[in-house]
Amino acid sequence: MGECMDMGDNQSSYQPLVGLQDIKEMVHLTQDSVRDILRCSTGDPDLTIIDMGGLEDMSGTNDAFNSSICSLEVTVKFNREEKVSDTGGEDVKKDQKTFHFVIKSPPKASFIKMIHKMTKPFLNEVTWYLELLGQVSLVDPFLPSSFPGRTIPLSAQCPIVYHAHSNYYSGEAANSCAGCPWFCWLSVRQAERGLLVMENVKKRGFVMFDKMKVLPLDHLMLALTNLAHFHGRWLAYRWLGEAGKLPEGSWSVDKFKRTLDTQKRVPKFIYKQLLNGTHKTVRRILQLEGKEELIENVDKFYNVTAIQQLDNFMGAVTTQIDTCLHGDFWSNNIMYKYDEVTGSVSDTILVDFQLINYGHPAYDLLYILYISTDSQMRGQHMDQAMSHYWDTLSLYIKEFKPEHFKYDLSDFQADIDTYKTIGFVLATTLLPNVLSQTQVEPGGLLALRDMQRKQAAELEDSTNEASKEIKRRVVGLVEELVRDKVI
Repeated sequence: MGECMDMGDNQSSYQPLVGLQDIKEMVHLTQDSVRDILRCSTGDPDLTIIDMGGLEDMSGTNDAFNSSICSLEVTVKFNREEKVSDTGGEDVKKDQKTFHFVIKSPPKASFIKMIHKMTKPFLNEVTWYLELLGQVSLVDPFLPSSFPGRTIPLSAQCPIVYHAHSNYYSGEAANSCAGCPWFCWLSVRQAERGLLVMENVKKRGFVMFDKMKVLPLDHLMLALTNLAHFHGRWLAYRWLGEAGKLPEGSWSVDKFKRTLDTQKRVPKFIYKQLLNGTHKTVRRILQLEGKEELIENVDKFYNVTAIQQLDNFMGAVTTQIDTCLHGDFWSNNIMYKYDEVTGSVSDTILVDFQLINYGHPAYDLLYILYISTDSQMRGQHMDQAMSHYWDTLSLYIKEFKPEHFKYDLSDFQADIDTYKTIGFVLATTLLPNVLSQTQVEPGGLLALRDMQRKQAAELEDSTNEASKEIKRRVVGLVEELVRDKVI
């Protein structure tokens, strides 16, 4: 990290200090290092810090599984008055400006650190900002002038990042035993370490929707439009790369796919452990809610179907429109902005790219539909939502598809039906955790079992509002998929 982050149109003339590459962890965020990060990103070599606050924890309940998150405010004085501009809602006064940062670093809990040695989510996010956004921007010149969303690059849907470091990205945690079984090197390999310094998009008017509420239709439709552009740009990138049409500096298709192999990094036995715990949780929810007649379907699904489809979940099965996926696409990772006059939702920002992976778009689609909506909303708007998403994605397919390629709405709908079982596993595994009001802080080798015990205890509490909502959504999903003969 000896170079400035690419700030888009803000081309920096400042020559960064070699020391920027040594800003690797939270402890390195001194006033001098923050000053040099900002000198680099603004191009003002004489920028000075007037005031720098302390780091404040931002990690909400169960939101710190993939990262530790803090906020930081820094007020600076520019040397040149022309540098003063209100580019994102930051506080501006003459030649001064207050930067509002979100600081992310890998979590500290021992069990999570161990799992991250395999899944490397912090590396994923650093790679997203340092390289992948630049790679997908190579598609922009190929978009026709009348193409919807052409003038909005994918980077505009993400927070600005001022500094990023990962010990896995830099090669400081190289795995010399990579060819050996995972259980041989897991204990000796360095854990993820790193740092992301990014803007706090709340200061630009973006807010998070209440995860305990069902996502309204207008919010869902806007999110799906932007998701279709997300998937479509990467699908175009893949096809242009396979045709050898991308310019110099583009990745090979193999490198692109290897970078997104998140799911394949996890041993199957861990997935089977998760399936076993989820099976017990869903069974207990059905018992508590007096829905025992559904248990036979659930038992058969988790004992047979889910195991059979494990390879599909881990990315071993490919489809014609496989692309880069967000991997954690639900309401808590979508920031919304509202029109000041009408109050209607007008824009989104995506956050948390730690679970990016490669696969069919249905993964992200069903993720949000099964986690952030309920059976009633899906019953009324499922077909509408799918058609809305397809209307945008199909534009990319029509424009960039390879010769003799055939994939239409009926193929897409068939793939959606296939992936519903995967969506069901994801939703029933995640809902008891992400909607829980009990802070889970796992540690040690028995952490997974401990987490499941805490979730089970919360579900037994009939007065707990979060527990009521978890059970309502899970029961609704089971009834829906049993009705549709999916499980």
